[in-house]
Amino acid sequence: MLQPQCPLPYLTGGESIRPAKARKMGLVSDVVPAEKLQQAAINLVRLEQQTGDYHQDRETWSGAVPTRETDLGFLGATASAYIRGQTKGQYPAPEAALEVMLGAAGADVETACTMEAEAFAPLFGSPVNRSLLNVFFLTDRNKKDTGIDGDAAPREVKSVGVIGAGIMGAGIAAANVKREVPAFLTDANADALARGVKSVIEEVAYNRETKGPDPEKAIAAAPLLREVSSVKGLADCDLVIEAVVENAEIKKSIYAKLEPQLADDATLASNTSTLPITGLAAELQRPEQFLGIHFFNPVRRMKLVEVIRGEKTSDETVATAVAYAKRLGKMPIVVGDGPGFLVNRLLFPYMNEALVLVTEGVPIKHIEKASKSFGMPLGPIELYDMVGIDTALYAGTTMYEAFPSRTALSPLLPALKKADRLGNKTGKGFFNYENKKGKAQPDPDLEPILEKYVKAEKSYSPEELQTRLFMPMLLEATRVLEEGLVRNVRDVDLGLIFGLGFPPFKGGLLFWADTLGAATIIEKLKPWAELGERFEPTPLLEQMAQDGKKFYD
Repeated sequence: MLQPQCPLPYLTGGESIRPAKARKMGLVSDVVPAEKLQQAAINLVRLEQQTGDYHQDRETWSGAVPTRETDLGFLGATASAYIRGQTKGQYPAPEAALEVMLGAAGADVETACTMEAEAFAPLFGSPVNRSLLNVFFLTDRNKKDTGIDGDAAPREVKSVGVIGAGIMGAGIAAANVKREVPAFLTDANADALARGVKSVIEEVAYNRETKGPDPEKAIAAAPLLREVSSVKGLADCDLVIEAVVENAEIKKSIYAKLEPQLADDATLASNTSTLPITGLAAELQRPEQFLGIHFFNPVRRMKLVEVIRGEKTSDETVATAVAYAKRLGKMPIVVGDGPGFLVNRLLFPYMNEALVLVTEGVPIKHIEKASKSFGMPLGPIELYDMVGIDTALYAGTTMYEAFPSRTALSPLLPALKKADRLGNKTGKGFFNYENKKGKAQPDPDLEPILEKYVKAEKSYSPEELQTRLFMPMLLEATRVLEEGLVRNVRDVDLGLIFGLGFPPFKGGLLFWADTLGAATIIEKLKPWAELGERFEPTPLLEQMAQDGKKFYD
């Protein structure tokens, strides 16, 4: 007879459970291979017929849960506080599930089902419900999308080469090995290569159940990872991904050595996050087989992959990259070439505006709070520290060179870099991370740096701050649509949810914009017109307001 454990974490959190753990918890009777499932089910039914255990199961499951009132009260108080801390009050369903479970614990099954129906019926069709349904449809559409509008078939990828054994390169190699795709890893620096190989094995061998290394997993993974001393060792790979430093000349020099050695039908890709793909392909003999495959950091956690199409990239090459990314369990979106591609291009206006607000005199804690209240997992200032001040300064310079008329230059990043406050990696940035847990803490030492550039303290309402932060992002998204850099508005929303952490309960940037309406958005922009082009309605937005149309039309 099954004796399930408390289901509260799974009912309120939606966490997936691995088959072995589900069996250990008593949630399933047996775990068998798919080809033996039917026979195992038949055997279970026959066993239950013989033992009669199912009668006791039915009686147990249909009756009240034997729990003391004081225990339920304690569970309710602690669980409610935990849920509110996790959801920030933005998701009503987990709290409704908790209330039903606590209220129905002492009732029979019919009464409990009635309580469940009455509690959850009001949630269907609510704004959060519609938004989360949209996220489901976004992911479902992505599963079926080949990345192209034609019928070109992807090339087979039996092995992958990775150039660069740093954080990104090792992460990409590990992602391949986890999915049993043979990976060849190389780096010009022998020590870096050794560290990269060690990092891959450690990641692949990690056991989430024991929270430590699993020797069996390490042994199984070892044959799938091969360390090679130079790019010559990648000659037989079907796909090679370059993940070295963001320097166009260094990348091109690698391609010049590598391309002549690759098979005629091999695919060459760059993991660049900033450099235009068309420019990188300029000296290649087969530019049609070159593209960007941009993984996000950390690779093991981030599901989004940007597949960047250069001017000469073929449909077959795009289809190959999309199919490959899906094989790794990722969500690929195809985007056109250009500075920042999609995700970083839309991230930049948001983060840039946060710096402007700081120099205007808005306290950093107010900016962070407004962003998190909107639903972002991190505030933009803490995100600067996570990305790295030097990295953000480099990327910001690239974006300024591309879009100078709508980029507000800020002296804050150069000042922090000069003070060697580079963020998490140095222990100090906008915040201090030198405490035991490494969490962001306000740092009094920042004030002397800021006071040179910050005006007298200024106050905005949380709604005004959210307008300042997110409207530049939205306007940049309309420009991306005008330029045709994405194939569908849904790719924008999928990219920002899974690449930036845009709040799922808002359904995506453009889905959220549709809930406001183009005319309302234009009204929201008017008070900020003096700030210039970055707050000016785009032709697309104005036309939508005039026609009463939505992005999802």
